[in-house]
Amino acid sequence: MSSLSRERSTMDKSSDTESVVDVEQSRGQPVRIVLNSSSASWAEVDSEVYSSDDDDSGEPEGSGELCDVKKLYEGQSKCTCCINWVEKLPDDVGPSAEEECESRRHALLVRLKRNYGGGKPMAVHSIVIQSPHLKSVLGQLFQGYSGITTTLKKLVFTAPFRCFFYEWHRLEQIIREIDDPVRKSHAQLLRKILRSELKETISQSNDLVDNGVITFDYLWTLFKPDTEVYTFDGGHDRILRLRDIKYLPLLAGAQVFEVAAVEIDYDGTAFGYNTQRFQIREFGGTRQIQDLNVFPASSHPRLGEIKVALRKRGELFRTIHLKPYYYTAYKGPVLDDGRRRTVDGRIVIDASSYSTSVGRWFKMIPFGSSSLKQGIDISEQTHQHIPQYHGRQIPGVSMSGCGSQFNVPPRGTGQMPHVTPGPIVSPMPLPLSGDKNRKWPELTDNLLHLCTADVRGYCFKIKKWVVFHIAHIREIQWQNDAFDSLVLAGEHKRLISAFVEGHAENKEIFDDVIEGKGQGITMLLEGPPGVGKTLTAEAVSEKLRRPLYAMGAGELGADAEAVEGSLTRMLDAAARWDAVVLLDECDVLLAERGFADGRGNLERNGVVAIFLRLLEYYRGMLFMTTNRADAVDPALRSRVHLTIRYPALGAAARRRIWERFVHAAASARPRQPQPQQQPSALGPDDLALLQELDLNGREIKNLVKTARLLASHEKAPLAMEHVRAVLSVSSTNAQLPDVGVPRDA
Repeated sequence: MSSLSRERSTMDKSSDTESVVDVEQSRGQPVRIVLNSSSASWAEVDSEVYSSDDDDSGEPEGSGELCDVKKLYEGQSKCTCCINWVEKLPDDVGPSAEEECESRRHALLVRLKRNYGGGKPMAVHSIVIQSPHLKSVLGQLFQGYSGITTTLKKLVFTAPFRCFFYEWHRLEQIIREIDDPVRKSHAQLLRKILRSELKETISQSNDLVDNGVITFDYLWTLFKPDTEVYTFDGGHDRILRLRDIKYLPLLAGAQVFEVAAVEIDYDGTAFGYNTQRFQIREFGGTRQIQDLNVFPASSHPRLGEIKVALRKRGELFRTIHLKPYYYTAYKGPVLDDGRRRTVDGRIVIDASSYSTSVGRWFKMIPFGSSSLKQGIDISEQTHQHIPQYHGRQIPGVSMSGCGSQFNVPPRGTGQMPHVTPGPIVSPMPLPLSGDKNRKWPELTDNLLHLCTADVRGYCFKIKKWVVFHIAHIREIQWQNDAFDSLVLAGEHKRLISAFVEGHAENKEIFDDVIEGKGQGITMLLEGPPGVGKTLTAEAVSEKLRRPLYAMGAGELGADAEAVEGSLTRMLDAAARWDAVVLLDECDVLLAERGFADGRGNLERNGVVAIFLRLLEYYRGMLFMTTNRADAVDPALRSRVHLTIRYPALGAAARRRIWERFVHAAASARPRQPQPQQQPSALGPDDLALLQELDLNGREIKNLVKTARLLASHEKAPLAMEHVRAVLSVSSTNAQLPDVGVPRDA
């Protein structure tokens, strides 16, 4: 009976062992097909070819109507991109030798493949472990590795057996300690096979290391999994924990050796490991191991001394990040959006706010994570695509496994193991530690030397989020007399001092009817330029030992949306750091709203409205300065808790300012002072003349600074002639009377 007849006969019967499927054919007619579920093998589905004469469209009549299966086989390849399917089973296809009962009895199966690189005609491809005695030995040997399950029926290790190279001495020790004779004999048999494969590599590696040198092809022998590596980066020592190594191809057939290592970092919520990558470019001949840009830490002659210094640095790193933020001084290089620059000023270290503000996160690996363990691939690799690069196989992605995932052996061996693609990593992963409910391990003392030297935060000098180096952190030199030196009426100073200190001590007491509103304090400082408005906010921050977060109108943005974003980020950060905020000369935020038509007026009204809304919910201390007191919006005035009006400077006030800046200039002695030279020759009579000049405080400061530079250039004490010289070319209209001619003229 033909297949078609059998189908039709089956369709007329009803049986519990049959399943029914409706299939929609291309012609739109449903066909009811019944499949016999008792069919157990493909052999029972052997088919005949149902054919008919072609119709006009070239489509066989009844195409796809035959309820049967036809098997096709991969035949001899005709091109590199397609598979040639044939109807006949190839003659060279037969049952696998490993599946035969005789093969299953053996403790080891050694697979040999043709060697096209010269030397022996056959080379070991892989070793299949079938002995249960050996599986327990390997479980003990690779206890610190991941990816190996000793309960599998067979374990496959692929040449060149690098995992055994790294653990060779441990393997021999385990074998020596085995008491069971059967287990020991199986282990010795494995050692014998591996020794024949690794003896040349072990001998060559030992010879190179004994001479303190290495070749590019043998770099992998230096980096045993889970060891510590050393690098000298940016003028500072670093020790990291090795995670992965690989050879990577470059253009024109060149290669680099990449070392992936982890160091301890902080992402704003927890400590963990962060991956760093270093590359060694291909080189010819041998090179000193200590001349490599990264090498095993055990090869450094001063390892003990370096670890002591790094532990001290790690203690500071831990101390910094155990606090919500760390306010300090800094003098040194910073990394500003990939560019290096030098800064000198106050900073706040805050990793959490840094990531949020710049939109950059990095993937943290928890301490003790299994992903840090070196992986071993003991699975069967069949029909695997091997990437090519200029006709050569691309080097392996990682050293995971015994050989299948780590390529480019010494070029003279001719061995080219398989490549296993590595994991795909997101270019901007979210921090794993974002879950605050998760308990992450603490940073213990034995890990302090692995802490990174980079800390992230905000620099008040350049007003940017940057990366700092922990070695350049300095202690803040507080200006304790800054508030007392303010040239301000005594009642004003007393009121400001009581106001800010009272808020600092009782911040939670003050609240509005609506929870969260009205907990901050706002002060408006009005007056002409140079009378001490900005200095007041600076002096208050010094008095309270708090950061000063200053911002000008030009830094807030040009439209309402930009201003809202800048203000929101600024006020959020300031509240987190308990900082004193200074909005200096920000008249655009304070200006009275108008009702005239026009886009510019609407935009300006929107900016003021946004500022009023944000001001309601700000919980910190805010200073605003303006030169235009008559133009402040009434709604804003109602939100100001204290308004201080600064009058123009009188003669007595100017005298105090002159004395302070001249004294400061006198204290700043030149690096190489002249013998018997006084830093300043200005006396009381000179100061009496200078106080009559109609200058504000900022103009006096600039004049003294310029005159001091002139005197220093002439290697002479600061005198009236220097002040006269500066006044003669300055943009001010102030002039000294002739009675102020220098005494030696």
